[in-house]
Amino acid sequence: MIPGNMPIQFTTACFTALLLGITSGISQCSVFCAPFISTHIMGSKEGAVEGLRSFVVFSAGRIFMCAMLGLGAGYMGAAFTGMGGNFKYGSIIYSAMLILIGLLMLMRPVCLCKKSEDKNRWSAFLSRRFIFNPTTHLFVMGTALAVIPCPPMGAMLLYSLKMSSIISGGIIMALFGIGTTVSPLIIICVLAGWFSGKLKTEAPQYRMMFQRISGLILILLGAFSAISYM
Repeated sequence: MIPGNMPIQFTTACFTALLLGITSGISQCSVFCAPFISTHIMGSKEGAVEGLRSFVVFSAGRIFMCAMLGLGAGYMGAAFTGMGGNFKYGSIIYSAMLILIGLLMLMRPVCLCKKSEDKNRWSAFLSRRFIFNPTTHLFVMGTALAVIPCPPMGAMLLYSLKMSSIISGGIIMALFGIGTTVSPLIIICVLAGWFSGKLKTEAPQYRMMFQRISGLILILLGAFSAISYM
């Protein structure tokens, strides 16, 4: 519950979080995210609509994790600031996720060809819905990315510490995540989906090869990201 004696402070914080999110989404967030998400879309999706859906799923994962961090900040209070040094591991986690997703993209064509031979329904369900599901990969990428706080996000996390309500911190950070969706990344995702669909329609024989190349690029991007943070 939001305390009744601080509605102005909370409203100001909400507007600030949303504005900072928009500013971040238009600038540094798009620059950082574009290579990763566009590569994934071009290797796993087909068409502009699929590209737009990919952006929505990726953003949903980021908003979810932002809200969780806000709830954590509101719950732990000042103790949350002591964990600031651990956020460097977020970059390593994100890099590891990129490498894993890239490896799964390399393996997916072979594994899907064998799915008819899989007599274990649970194993087949997990493979199609989670392990080799590009939509799941995008959501995971969004959540993992939010663990790497940019300066505007770090500022809002510190601001959420001042909120006396746990829910208030979650709302503030969720609004920041929502603000980041106002981004040129939407156009990039749509164009990536369109380009992928066009290529796979006119040259279907190269579809699997293109997916493997995209997976390899993700692995290289993840490795480069990990090295740059060490």
